[in-house]
Amino acid sequence: MTADVAQNGLGLSVAKASSIIGLYTAINYMGSIFGGWITDNYLGIQKSLILGSFLNGLAFIVMFFAPATVAGIWSGLIILIVAGMFFKGQIGALIGSLYGPTEFTRKDAAFALYYMAINIGAFFGPIISGLIADQWFAEIAATGEIVSFGYKYVFLMNGILMIGVSIFIYLTAPKLLGDVAKYPVNGKGAAKEAKEAGKKEVVEHQPLTQTEKKRILSMVILFVFVVLFWSAWFQTQSSFSILMNDLVQRQYGSFTIPVPWLVAYNSILCVIFAPLMAKLWLKLGQSKRGDLSIPTKMALGMLLTASAFVVLILGIRTLGGVLDGSAKMSILFVLLAYFLLTIGELCISPIGMAMFNKLAPVRYGSLAMGAWYLSNFFANLLSGKLAGLTSTMGYVQIFGTISGVLIVFAIMLFILRKKLVKLMALDEFKNK
Repeated sequence: MTADVAQNGLGLSVAKASSIIGLYTAINYMGSIFGGWITDNYLGIQKSLILGSFLNGLAFIVMFFAPATVAGIWSGLIILIVAGMFFKGQIGALIGSLYGPTEFTRKDAAFALYYMAINIGAFFGPIISGLIADQWFAEIAATGEIVSFGYKYVFLMNGILMIGVSIFIYLTAPKLLGDVAKYPVNGKGAAKEAKEAGKKEVVEHQPLTQTEKKRILSMVILFVFVVLFWSAWFQTQSSFSILMNDLVQRQYGSFTIPVPWLVAYNSILCVIFAPLMAKLWLKLGQSKRGDLSIPTKMALGMLLTASAFVVLILGIRTLGGVLDGSAKMSILFVLLAYFLLTIGELCISPIGMAMFNKLAPVRYGSLAMGAWYLSNFFANLLSGKLAGLTSTMGYVQIFGTISGVLIVFAIMLFILRKKLVKLMALDEFKNK
């Protein structure tokens, strides 16, 4: 979006590009709520995943053929928003459907592995996309400077792969999943599908119990803290990338490290440390003191995330106030910041997904996971605004503000931890 028009970009300002990315991603995550409701009441998870992955592929095919304009890009983004309604939350709900309501440890481990799998794709995605856009399909001058980027061919790759995913799910789900997550779990859709399957018992809609209401309240409270975390984390998709492009030393000899590769660094760290963190939680759970509570883990994650921004501020300080690109900060600051950010992320994201799946009533499984992703809706709106302010207020002031807010709310979360654990009432699952 910020690349010059002559380079096959849109030539937008940092502020406008950040706002578009933030708005698109925010609406995308908000759609998970509506898609979750449709899934729980009419489609079932398996059908939703097939539909969502197909629409995802279709959206990128549209972007491949669309003109390089804001309107052309939005034509594909709108379809991606609809696709996300039936894809994001449903995958997490599917993971939870594979385990019983009291299998807390197995669910935590499963979501950690799921998170690792996400980041395997997120690691290879930017690397392959960077090669396609910056190397294989780019026009490169004799001096090594990129004359034009091959962005459209990244869209084509995504389109082909995601349509292939929809076909894969359609063909393999009957054998690998059977009836698991095949039918709606709520309302008339559940009755109809169950009748077609020859089932006598149907999950009837029941009013929420007092315990369920308390658990939902705990989810709402933690939701606020999660929004703040993601607002900071999503800077990796905007201000971090711009910072790395302009002020970080990425050239070593004749080779310049593509910015997407640095984004992929976060993913490979997740792949490495997700299973290690899962083992750590299991080990703590077997100790005399027991595992850390969910709020405690999240507070720790927010503190680590805050420290990542402090590291970047220290790196920017080494430039001595020269921010026109003529001076470059060491890439080591970025690598350390991403390490701290990743460990913080692993203390919050997989833990939060597992928590929402544990606490939500079964009949609202997909809707609950959609609510988890709704936190990203608010976070992206805020994150996009923050990223746009870096061009006027400066990186140090914005990053410092983000770090300070995270520290304050981490302390608040730690203070509230016992009350939140009481609201969750997880022990009642085991007593049933």
